[in-house]
Amino acid sequence: MNLTNRLQSTAQIAIEQARDAGLPVERAEQAFSDTIRPRLVQMLSPLVIPFVRRSGVRLTELEPGRVVATMPLKRNVNHIGTMYAGALFTLAEFPGGPLLLATYGMSRFIPIVTDLRMEYVKAAKGPVTIELTLTPDEIERIEAETLATGKAEFELRGELKNRQGEVVARSVALYQMRPKRR
Repeated sequence: MNLTNRLQSTAQIAIEQARDAGLPVERAEQAFSDTIRPRLVQMLSPLVIPFVRRSGVRLTELEPGRVVATMPLKRNVNHIGTMYAGALFTLAEFPGGPLLLATYGMSRFIPIVTDLRMEYVKAAKGPVTIELTLTPDEIERIEAETLATGKAEFELRGELKNRQGEVVARSVALYQMRPKRR
């Protein structure tokens, strides 16, 4: 069991024990779901994958339906002094996992990347940022379809931007959501 799952499990046990003792726990459950879980995912996700940790990717914002991630140029430089294409690919791919964990939790579904296409637009000569979002309607559709059919397909589109807000690359990641087997 990884650290994020252990922390979530410990929090759930504490809430269950408080409930068993007759204490009101609805607000604690809501706070955990809305605030603590996304914050744990934000802090711990970059540590789970060694390559992501070494690249310096940081989740600067994370909430259900939205993630913003940044990657520094340092440690991600190619042979001509700009950001390595593989690093940009990592920045496009990695934040989808934390986004989906913050949106759906960690215990019900498993997101799987089935394809990711990149369009490299301009050389990145400094840090790069990406924002990925899901609309409330799309969040609802993915959940309902996954529960009804055992899987749902969807895409996350991203624009990777430099410090000046210029697009340096675009990504389209195709995902499949499946129920987690217990």
